[in-house]
Amino acid sequence: MRAGELLGRPARDPAGRDLGAIRDIRVRATPGRDGTQRLVVRGVIVGRTPVRLFGYQRHDQRGPAPVVALIRWLHRHTRYVAWEDVDLSGPEVRIRRPFAELTPLHEATD
Repeated sequence: MRAGELLGRPARDPAGRDLGAIRDIRVRATPGRDGTQRLVVRGVIVGRTPVRLFGYQRHDQRGPAPVVALIRWLHRHTRYVAWEDVDLSGPEVRIRRPFAELTPLHEATD
């Protein structure tokens, strides 16, 4: 699967709650067997707002305080989902954990 096929797909939790759509994919570079770097998917960001994050969800991000506050407020219901909790077997992305158990974006470290 390519990233473009995943981004924007609707996502629901086990109870059928609409979580919005896949907004971002989190990857980590790891050394491959041949010595090159491989990108491994660690998780996805799901949310209802189409407003981009521009990196303002990160704790180390500096910027105008009102912009940072606005972006974080708009994404207050946006969540990080570990890759092992993502089910891609149907037309919608199913998240295996309920919304209440998902990590708020501002607390995500991955």
